[in-house]
Amino acid sequence: MKSDVQVEVQPSSVSVQEAGKRNKKKLQKLESQAAAGSTMTHKVMGKEVKFKLVEVPADKIELSTMVYLGNERNQFLLDAHAVSDLIETFKDQGQQIPAFGRDVCGQIEIADGSRRRFTALETKKPFYVWVGDLDEQQMQFLSDVGNKYKDTSAWEKGLRYERMLNNATQEEVAEAVGVSRKAMMRCVNTAQLPKAFIRSFTSPNELSARKGETLYKVYKSLTKEKQEEIVNFCDSWLIPEKGKHTTEEIIELFITKCGATNEKPEAVKPRELAMGATVALKNGNATINIPKVSDDSLKAIEDFISQTLSKEALDNC
Repeated sequence: MKSDVQVEVQPSSVSVQEAGKRNKKKLQKLESQAAAGSTMTHKVMGKEVKFKLVEVPADKIELSTMVYLGNERNQFLLDAHAVSDLIETFKDQGQQIPAFGRDVCGQIEIADGSRRRFTALETKKPFYVWVGDLDEQQMQFLSDVGNKYKDTSAWEKGLRYERMLNNATQEEVAEAVGVSRKAMMRCVNTAQLPKAFIRSFTSPNELSARKGETLYKVYKSLTKEKQEEIVNFCDSWLIPEKGKHTTEEIIELFITKCGATNEKPEAVKPRELAMGATVALKNGNATINIPKVSDDSLKAIEDFISQTLSKEALDNC
């Protein structure tokens, strides 16, 4: 939806100083447009919607605006690290692209622009919003389109898919969101990891669905007390240390706290038998390899195995 707002194209040859002046002019233009009550009409999902540009003062943002509940992005995970790509621009030039939302009983509900909203709060800058008469489908559409600029994490997607599973099957949800059932369930399982652990990363996007599912399988096997211990560890140590540890280090610390190991088990070494034959045992399952076996020898081996296993089965009855 970013293309819905007219943006002045800047020549690549301008100096840094000149670009800064133009950005300042653009912000001043945004301020004057909002003050003048500027409007625009644009189609959203095929329907014409009239928008009015509204400026929300920095000290009014928290009370005068809220984020649309259907927004997949988890607002609890937003912090200075998560919006680091926006903060410097906001500090130097203010908000460049308005958000989109609607008026709900005097409060502006934001569909597209929750990261800009948080950044405006963080930098104490005015927040600009195109406010229009949008229905639920249009709000969800704008929210989904807005999140494509900075994709939501597997953990956040998993929370949404989990809510959808309350009213639909796994196959139906997977089809609705356009992913395979396996990929969808990986996100759902990742979403079962504690929020404190996800907050430990500089960005929740650092944890993939595949790795998240693996970690959840380890985490869910723990006792309630052990799980609480890990959450406390994240709250009291990892989150305050955010930005000082790599993704791999955070995952390794989590695994260690769970009492597991990230090391791959040693490969099973086959035992050698006569004539190059081998047998390997793993988790109670035997794999026998016999090269260049004759039909007669194979028949004799099959008979022996069948008799031996039958006798064992009878003895265990």
